Amino acid sequence: MKTKTNNSKYLVLFFVITFAWTWGFGFAPLVLGLEGTTIGTFLFYFGGGAPSVTALFIVLLTYSKEEKKDYFRRCFSFRYMGLKWLVFIIIFFALISFLGLIISIGLFGLEMPGMDFIYAIIRNPVNILPILLISLISGPLNEEFGWRGYSLDKLFTRFGFIGATIILGFIWGIWHLPWYFTPGQAQYDLLQSSVIDAILYVPSIMVFNFAVSFVYVKTKRSILAGALTHMFGNLFNSQLLSPYSVEFGMTIRAVKIVPCICIAIYCILSKQFKKEFENLMLEEI
Repeated sequence: MKTKTNNSKYLVLFFVITFAWTWGFGFAPLVLGLEGTTIGTFLFYFGGGAPSVTALFIVLLTYSKEEKKDYFRRCFSFRYMGLKWLVFIIIFFALISFLGLIISIGLFGLEMPGMDFIYAIIRNPVNILPILLISLISGPLNEEFGWRGYSLDKLFTRFGFIGATIILGFIWGIWHLPWYFTPGQAQYDLLQSSVIDAILYVPSIMVFNFAVSFVYVKTKRSILAGALTHMFGNLFNSQLLSPYSVEFGMTIRAVKIVPCICIAIYCILSKQFKKEFENLMLEEI
């Protein structure tokens, strides 16, 4: 269906509320001296849900009945995504982890990561269920109703595939600013190790966003597919391997960037993909 509710003022409102909410609550523990406390941890994670909650409110208040139906169908229906893309996503990120382990340990001689989640699954396979739930909540559920679900289509309409993907990737990256000042977060560890490495986190997110946008387009704007790309990226390339050193994390991130750059180049140069994207925009948005 073509989206009628494409008013740019609501998109700006979405980003303003999202950043104010996330940065306000994300920095509150630091400002109030509540780091490491239960209430400080609650405030920090409460801020992380801003993209999805803000988007859902705007969708419910401004979308027509048909637009709401289309939005939630794309959020939860597996039909758009299909098994092929789920398998592709899993294999894609599993291979990145495998190559990252080989390069980190075999080539650079880094210490083997702790892999606490993997050992928990080996001890009891049922543990995979809460681990998947944690992975779903810790990023995709909190963010993807907003990033892919609400903002990406509107950015596509205004800036095209490349511009929209770069812009959203940059926004997504700098949105994580409170993470740099919160102990226990990967971005905090990066900043303690090297300011340059911490800054490079943002362009790495921008490159990764090409992979997410690519899957989103290939699955006919499936918000679920975008969320699962985000989820399995986190799961295979971070959560299953934790705990690990900052150097190991940087290596995995570098390995992950390479195939994502290849996807970005394909999206930029492929006439077939450009035509596929343009047809999707004409048909759906």
